[in-house]
Amino acid sequence: MMARTIVFANRKGGSGKTTTAINCAHGLSKNGKVLFIDMDAQAHASSILAPASAKTHRSISDVLGQNVPIDQAIYTSRLPNISIIPSSRELGSYELAAGVDTESAVILADALSAQFNEYDYIIIDPPPTLGVLMVTSLVAAKEVYIPMPLHFLAMEGLAEMMRVIYRLNAEANPDLRLAGIIPTFYNKRVKTSKKIRQEIEMNFGTPILLPPIRNNIKLAESPAYGQTIFVFAAKSIGAADYRELVKHIADPGQVFSL
Repeated sequence: MMARTIVFANRKGGSGKTTTAINCAHGLSKNGKVLFIDMDAQAHASSILAPASAKTHRSISDVLGQNVPIDQAIYTSRLPNISIIPSSRELGSYELAAGVDTESAVILADALSAQFNEYDYIIIDPPPTLGVLMVTSLVAAKEVYIPMPLHFLAMEGLAEMMRVIYRLNAEANPDLRLAGIIPTFYNKRVKTSKKIRQEIEMNFGTPILLPPIRNNIKLAESPAYGQTIFVFAAKSIGAADYRELVKHIADPGQVFSL
């Protein structure tokens, strides 16, 4: 079977996007082989997953900017059953130099086609900006998951993400679809969360909301130790929430209601 290509994306920073991508990758690796692509120049995911040797070798910027074969940039990660194409400092320069157009954005999609039979999941973590790296990630993927806090400022980012998804679906990637919205930093006692949840359900339907990730100090601490939540605090609320989320991503037929 061909790999499921998944992107965790949000054009607003501070949404828990990279934390969600890393922890879901670790959770999904229990079900199959995962290739993680760090498309964010901040390289937070690479600092957790990539081996030390990757710092002096090929990265995603070489694949995109230098036409290096993608298999030369794939490394065995620090976690079992996960491979990674790391980010690098040069990725920021590539984004500044490259124009945002769908023709240049197909580079990653074309390169990944040779890897579809090698993995069960290909997970892409783009930067929180609507530039060429975000567009490239969306053109290469089929499933978009949007992690977002349930507050009104985040709704602006969701609306903008949906406009981009619809445009790319029409122009460059007819297989692209919104697979789920993931509430992050969730607190059910906050009234605003309930109002935003109702607005999302009204516009997208109840099944689009996936299990929430509650506020949890262990989730905030784990990146500082270079670990996923399943390694850092396997019995924490954060680990329990991501296990539930991973179940729904692995089996999209499940219906969840907050």
